[in-house]
Amino acid sequence: MTVGLTYDLREDYGIEKDSMIYADFCHPDEIGYMEAAIRRNGFDALMIGNMYKLADLIKNDSLACDIVLVCDEGIASRNREIMVPALLELNRIPYIGSDAYCMGVSQNKYHTKLIAEALGILCPKGIYLEYETEKDIDEKVLGDRLKEAGLDYPLLVKPNEEGYSMGVFLVNDMSELMKAVRSDFDNYHEPVLVEEFIDGKEIYVPIIGTGDEAYTLPVGRVVSDDGSDVEIYCVEDKCYDWSHYEAADLPEDVTRKLESDSMKLYRHMGCRDLGRCDFRLKKDGTPVMIEITPRPGLTEEGPFESSIKAVGRTYDEVLKEIILKAAERYGLKV
Repeated sequence: MTVGLTYDLREDYGIEKDSMIYADFCHPDEIGYMEAAIRRNGFDALMIGNMYKLADLIKNDSLACDIVLVCDEGIASRNREIMVPALLELNRIPYIGSDAYCMGVSQNKYHTKLIAEALGILCPKGIYLEYETEKDIDEKVLGDRLKEAGLDYPLLVKPNEEGYSMGVFLVNDMSELMKAVRSDFDNYHEPVLVEEFIDGKEIYVPIIGTGDEAYTLPVGRVVSDDGSDVEIYCVEDKCYDWSHYEAADLPEDVTRKLESDSMKLYRHMGCRDLGRCDFRLKKDGTPVMIEITPRPGLTEEGPFESSIKAVGRTYDEVLKEIILKAAERYGLKV
């Protein structure tokens, strides 16, 4: 069986290598790592590239693979993560990962938050700011909205439809808040969330499988080089590997709550094959869900691999499980 791999690189879109505005791309080493793991598992690998390259292969009837592992992110559109699964589904091509609907809903942080809260999952308090172009932000109106929502500094500012911590700011007063909101409006041209800052551990819960067969891997924690908690898990951390991942040593009841909330949202959203839920722990140990990622990175020594190793399994073993389960869903013979 041949497994195709979609991915995008900075050079696909002319993005400078040190840009932090748009940084949600695969690194060539990451692609090579996944390709090698696919081949070690006995499959052939077809390195497809981004959505435009995939579209050309489909148009020319030259997509020579049996199933596609979707790892690209797209760029500069709230629909960017929808396009590849929608294109594959339209052309009846089997693929690994969540469908277009799931990807579209999860890309919208505010809508995902509404769903999570409806399921009884605790999320950060916050307000949603509609995108404004050149119009000045009304400081008084913004201040009144913060007061009504019971929000006080420090606060987190983030674009509503981006990932990889792009455009995330920690602000301590109205001047910093206004500057951060305007920066995100100007750079991303989309709504912005302003949320309470949860000062505590950065936690993640990797998930494997689909529906009732889905299960969690060990809960993990993001730490600084010195082993301390990260203040915010920022885009620079992710690009330059300033942070590390380890198994989270938490009380059993907290771990169960993290796993339960993760599975509840993962199944409700209809996530498939793999995913990850991210949380912050309050100082009293209460989990607060930050977001769900139905297309998590599979980087070497990343969050997934660190949790895989915590149960004595290997990256190759789990990747093979993901591929085979997806192939089974489509009735493919391996």
